[in-house]
Amino acid sequence: MYKRFLLSILTVLFASEVWASDVAPRVNSSTPQCADFLQKLGKKPAALIFLGCKPAMDAQIHTLLASYKTKGSEAAQIERYLIRHTRMLPLHRVCCIWENRNSPEHGSGSGQLGSHTEFNYRVSMGTNENLISHRKDWAKIDWFYVNVELALESP
Repeated sequence: MYKRFLLSILTVLFASEVWASDVAPRVNSSTPQCADFLQKLGKKPAALIFLGCKPAMDAQIHTLLASYKTKGSEAAQIERYLIRHTRMLPLHRVCCIWENRNSPEHGSGSGQLGSHTEFNYRVSMGTNENLISHRKDWAKIDWFYVNVELALESP
């Protein structure tokens, strides 16, 4: 009876370890860790407020996602900065949000930030749902959000 119980426990532990190794990426000393990526790269505008960083998934790729916000009154300045430094495409209105525009020539409207490592950062900007449909009224939007995503694997 005791041997059967011990065997069951070992089976569960082994199965959970195998499952965990399939779900979570291997972390070693060269694997990046969550951080305020823009601050770390020396490319953080003062008007951006760091909200935090967490592991995430993009399709089936493990990523780290750093999130930021800025006031609507600062959004045009942040958008210009990201367009200039990351080649992000300008925001446009879709339904009830402002978001990056995808284009046939450029693909994703997200910007890219290179680093001195093998890893590159994808940068995007947008809002939650709102009724503001003209850029001149962006100051009426409480918050715009910026995401900086770091893929930990190749597609």
